[in-house]
Amino acid sequence: MSSISASPVDGRSLRRERNRQDIVDALLSLIENGETEISAALIASKAGLSERSIFRYFDDVNDLYRSVCDQAFSKEIEYALIDDAGVGSLDMKIENFVNQRVRIYTMNEKIAPAARSFAFKNPVIKNQLVVGRKLLRTQIIKHFAEELSVFDKQQQQVAVAIIDSLTTFEYYDMMRSDQKMSVQAIKSVLTESIRKALQ
Repeated sequence: MSSISASPVDGRSLRRERNRQDIVDALLSLIENGETEISAALIASKAGLSERSIFRYFDDVNDLYRSVCDQAFSKEIEYALIDDAGVGSLDMKIENFVNQRVRIYTMNEKIAPAARSFAFKNPVIKNQLVVGRKLLRTQIIKHFAEELSVFDKQQQQVAVAIIDSLTTFEYYDMMRSDQKMSVQAIKSVLTESIRKALQ
């Protein structure tokens, strides 16, 4: 009887992927915990690796942050789906839409502020935020297509801009952090505001 063991190459590849993932997890954890001054030494310490090894697994800082963004985005994507998108009465559409937005922002209460802070100095994160905002804006147009269809083009643009502004993370964070509103109170404000924007 013979057994086939993993080749040294396979072992190195697995170790490389594991170490690479440990670095991504470490950086994501630091961001989620509110760290704003993140050095290679801090990431390495969190990952349990040497500082020198970090850029053995990533081409540069942008490559590392790109991997972190990809992982965070993959976690968010399931939360970004609107239940019964574009279906049902206006009340049902608004309820599903508001629930989806609050779900996304509740999940990202820690990482979102840090991501926006890093975006000023990291083009990868900045681009990821731009892509995310575009996706959420497109959802508005598709989800409320029936209601928007009765408006002329200018009215449509205004309505979409209002709903888009009302349902940004920044607006959610202002109500949650500055105004100390409960999640249910925020949902009520968004529900009434969106309804008025579509009238």
